[in-house]
Amino acid sequence: MISGATRGTGLGGALSRHLLKAENDATVIPPRGLASPALADQICEIVAQSAGGRTDRPIYHVFCSPDPAIADNVAVRARFWALFEAEMDMAGQPFCGVVHRKDGRLHEHRVYGLVRPSGGVVSLSWDYARREKCAQIVEHEFGMAAVPSKHARTIAKRLQADGRHDVADWMVASGTTTSERPVARLTPRERLIGERTGIDLDAVRRATLAAWHEAVDGPAFVMALRTRGLDLRQGRVGPVIVDGSGTTHLATRVIGAASRRFEGERIPAATVKAFLADLDLQGANDGSRDPAKADGAGAVAPRDPGRPGAPGDGRVGVRRSGGDPGGPHGSRCGSDGGRTGVALARLQSASGARGAMIRRRLGGLDMSLGRHRAAVERASRATERLDAMAAAKRERAWALWGVTDIWGIPLQ
Repeated sequence: MISGATRGTGLGGALSRHLLKAENDATVIPPRGLASPALADQICEIVAQSAGGRTDRPIYHVFCSPDPAIADNVAVRARFWALFEAEMDMAGQPFCGVVHRKDGRLHEHRVYGLVRPSGGVVSLSWDYARREKCAQIVEHEFGMAAVPSKHARTIAKRLQADGRHDVADWMVASGTTTSERPVARLTPRERLIGERTGIDLDAVRRATLAAWHEAVDGPAFVMALRTRGLDLRQGRVGPVIVDGSGTTHLATRVIGAASRRFEGERIPAATVKAFLADLDLQGANDGSRDPAKADGAGAVAPRDPGRPGAPGDGRVGVRRSGGDPGGPHGSRCGSDGGRTGVALARLQSASGARGAMIRRRLGGLDMSLGRHRAAVERASRATERLDAMAAAKRERAWALWGVTDIWGIPLQ
């Protein structure tokens, strides 16, 4: 059985259009906890029900595709969803969805709401392994062979703890817990980037690996990349490969994946870092792109509903209640973890006197020193973003004056 999942805001109608593509021969399934008849309206209803929840991504899109060798497709899907809801503690959560018939194979998509009536949010920790655990149980119960999995050992241990010794023993007997872990050619994110940019990641990997073997030192590696239409820049966490579309790829990851895929033995990240340690690289946004556009200077993150320039501007969106804006649940471990947004938010929250001092220090760097120029530019953009964030906060406060959520709590 194949399963997959993505999480999002549910705004804009893209998900409903995707699910209802004519090529998929879609049949809308009866929803749960929703009154709207149309799929797009059902998704909007889930988003509306999530107002006041502590997340800005209340939609969880999940699909399951049973093996065609199993005759009773309906029973397989029903069993998977029962196990999935029990595993994720989502029984009773509203959902809608469709069944697709594609190339003679039936598979089902469901769109769940993650916000509980209490305002809490369903935990999706380790959701990939947990969904795979449900799939392994279904395949065992319907007489299928165990499928190799990178999480096989973890799943077998969890099954033992849950008392499903029959499934765990079946996995051990099949050898999946001791076999080499499979490696996907592309992650879902890499596949989407490739579709958007038209750049084949495997081609980037091959060219980078060829440049790596050709070079005797860091500068020679940069020149070898440039002859192949690539470049090497300094990213947030290390050197990055810049392809023809301007998309960046972490150099250690590209070289490691390329060597493992095409040569069978991975080049360690430590080796790559040591090889490139002495290079003085430009920032990833210097030169080839407009830094203001690349870094979003003076702009507001498009995922933040309720701020000017964001989707749904001018109306009340999903409220992010409390916490640090660095993560979707108010934590620092979300999609913005480790990025500049968290640091900027801390600077913005500083007192008036401290904020003025920070701005003076950021604006008073010596422009005459060439080696400080990039730092000065970054500091200037940071100052602009601080001012833009403060202005957006003031505008949001006026826009939401007197507006409350479903519990009567002010949305300011």
